[in-house]
Amino acid sequence: MRKTSSGLTAVFPLAIKNRVKTELPALVALTAIGEPWFSGEHQSDLLAVALVVLELAPANSLQAQCSAELQRLCEESIILAKKVEIALNLAECLPWLQTQPNSHIQRALKVVFARHFPLAA
Repeated sequence: MRKTSSGLTAVFPLAIKNRVKTELPALVALTAIGEPWFSGEHQSDLLAVALVVLELAPANSLQAQCSAELQRLCEESIILAKKVEIALNLAECLPWLQTQPNSHIQRALKVVFARHFPLAA
C-alpha cells in the first residue's frame, strides 16, 4: 500500500491499468497458493481485486458473481484444493478490471477503503 495525494492509503497503485502493478501481484498470489511461501500479502492481493471488481461491476453480472465468489474464497483459509476455483474467478475479474476507466477504479478504491478501514478514512 502507498499514500495517495489525498493522504489516503491506496490498495492499488494509482496506475491501475499497469498490468505489472495490478495483474502481476494477483497472478503471483495465484501461483503461490499451496506453496510454503504463500503469505497474507498474497491473500490480500487476491482480495483487493475481488473487492474493487465487486464495487464496480453491475449487480448480478458475471463479474459481480465471480468477484463475490473470489471474495468469499479469499476470506477463508486459502488451500491448494481451491486454487482452480480461485483461478477461474480471477480470470473473469482481471481482464474486466483492465477495461474500466481509471477514474471509476479510483472511486471504487475510495469506497472500498472507507468501508473496510473506516477509522483511517
